Amino acid sequence: MKKWICLAVLCLMGVVLQAQEHVALNAKEVMKIMKSMNYTNHQHVRIYACSDLESVKEGDVVKVGIYFSIEEGWNIYDNNPEGHGYLPTRVEWNVPEGCKVEKVEWQKPVKLSEGMDKMGYFHGCFVVVTIRVEKLPKTAFEVVADCEWQMCDDRQCIHKKGTATVRIANEGTKKTEFYGILKKW
Repeated sequence: MKKWICLAVLCLMGVVLQAQEHVALNAKEVMKIMKSMNYTNHQHVRIYACSDLESVKEGDVVKVGIYFSIEEGWNIYDNNPEGHGYLPTRVEWNVPEGCKVEKVEWQKPVKLSEGMDKMGYFHGCFVVVTIRVEKLPKTAFEVVADCEWQMCDDRQCIHKKGTATVRIANEGTKKTEFYGILKKW
């Protein structure tokens, strides 16, 4: 798999990539994603992964989403690389050769405490990547989100890393049950 390094190139050029921000998923959408059981557990944060297409053909655009489900009493920070005194949440998307990351969109963060500039998420955070299949891989492939975040409660902060993976077939365009949720992004 080829690592997507566009963000690094933009940072070297002095450009900050600020993705469009969306409102939070509604409770019904969150429950649908969490029922999929496609998650990895990282102490106080679970990362769920889903896609709008289960199978693609050349030229398709597929959206892959990850949902950070955050345990009550904890928070994670937003993706602002200029955060003061905290580690921003980062997601690096790994896609196969022949696929191109076109856009990354984050849920709009909220202010974490009064009188401070720290922004982030209390209950959940949804991040969506749009990928164009320019050249169809020969076999089914995976889109991997390598994630890094700092989770805090009122006593401590813990640095964590984890991954979320979505497997996509190459047998023609087929939608998933998450198509409606991801279409809005």
